[in-house]
Amino acid sequence: MILIDSLDHSGRGIAKLDNKVVFVENAIPGEIVNINVTKDKKNYIEANVASYIKKSKKRVDSPCPYFNICGGCDLLHLSYPDMLAFKQEKIENIVSKYVGNSIKINKIVKSSNQFNYRNKVTFQVKETLGFYNSKSHKLVQIDKCIISSDIINNCIKHLKELNLSEISKITCRTNLNELMIIIETKNQNLNIDAIKKCANSIYLKVNDEYKLVYGNEYIIESVGKYKYLVSPDSFFQINLDICLKLYSKVNEYIGTNKNVLDLYCGTGTIGIFVSSDNNVLGVEINKFAIQDAIKNKEMNNIENIEFICGDSGKIIDNLDFKPDVVIVDPPRAGLNKETIDNIIKLNPNTLIYVSCDPMTLARDLNLLNNNFNINEITPFDMFPNTKHVECVSYLTKR
Repeated sequence: MILIDSLDHSGRGIAKLDNKVVFVENAIPGEIVNINVTKDKKNYIEANVASYIKKSKKRVDSPCPYFNICGGCDLLHLSYPDMLAFKQEKIENIVSKYVGNSIKINKIVKSSNQFNYRNKVTFQVKETLGFYNSKSHKLVQIDKCIISSDIINNCIKHLKELNLSEISKITCRTNLNELMIIIETKNQNLNIDAIKKCANSIYLKVNDEYKLVYGNEYIIESVGKYKYLVSPDSFFQINLDICLKLYSKVNEYIGTNKNVLDLYCGTGTIGIFVSSDNNVLGVEINKFAIQDAIKNKEMNNIENIEFICGDSGKIIDNLDFKPDVVIVDPPRAGLNKETIDNIIKLNPNTLIYVSCDPMTLARDLNLLNNNFNINEITPFDMFPNTKHVECVSYLTKR
C-alpha cells in the first residue's frame, strides 16, 4: 500500500517504497493504492495499480474503453483542465531545472477539441486492426478511437473488410472532407473494393514504394488562408486547430519585412504561412518534401519564398542569404551540434524554436543561451489526452 504524491513527466504517479522511487501507471496524487510491480531496478520500481484503497476527487471516468491498454492516451483519468495544468507544470519544471528559473513560460494554449482532433492515425494490423499495448507488441483491437477524426472512425468498419492477413499497417490521413488511406502490404494486387466507398485516395505501400491505386494523388489541407498538399509520407501537424494557433504565434514573433530562414521546413507549411510580409528561404533534407513544398508555393501563388534541398546542419555555410529571423522545427531528437553552431554563426536577430519534446528543447536552449536571450516559451496542447506538449520558444540575439 503506497501514497501517490506527484506525477512524473509521463503522467505516472510517483510514490516511495523501501527508499526507492515508484512509478505507478494510472495513479494520481492523493490516491492510496496497492500495486503490481512490473520492473524492480536498483533505484526505482515500475508498477501498475492492483487496487485503489482511496481514489482522488480529481479522478474522472475515462470515456475510452481502451484507456491504459492501447498505449495511445496517457491522461484520460484527468479532467481537461487538470491535463492542461499537468502540462503547464511539466514545462515549467523542465525549463527551470535544465535552463533557468527566470524564463517566462506563458499559459498553455488549449485545444478547441479535446476529442476527434487527430487528422492522421496509423493502425497496426495482425489479422485484426488496432493499436499496440503500451508495454508490449500485443495488439489491442479497436472499433473507435476517440481522439481521431469522425471521418477516420467511420471508415474503420470498412477497413476491417479488407484481407487483413496480407496487411501490416494502415495509415489514414484526413482533412475536413477527404480521406487518404495508405496500406502497407506485400500484395501489389490487394483487393481494395471494400474501402473505395469511404476514401478519396488509396495508396499501397509495397517495399517502401507508394503506388496510387485509387482516387486523388493528394488531399488538400487548409491552415488559415493557405492550402497545402498532403501526400502519403509528408509531415503535417495532427491537430489543425492548434496548428493554426501555433503558426499565428510564430508569425507574431517575426513581424514584417524580414528575411526568414526556415530550417527543417518540411513541405513548407510554416514558411508559406509567414511569407505574406516577409522573404522566406526553406531548407529541408527530404527531397520529396521539397517537391511538395514547391507545389504548395505554386498552389498559393507565392513568389517571395524559395526552397532548397539540403542538410540544415551543413548547408548554412554556403547560403547567399542573410536572415533576420531563423525558424527551426526539428524532429523529436532536436537540433544537432552542427546546426546550433551554424545558427550562432548566422547571428540572426530572432530565433524561433518549435519543439515537440521539452527535454531536447531544454538541452538545445542551454547550448544557445550564451548567444541568445530566451524571452519566453509558449506551450501548445497539440496532443490532448496524452503526455505530449508542443512549445514555441522566442529568442533574440544578445
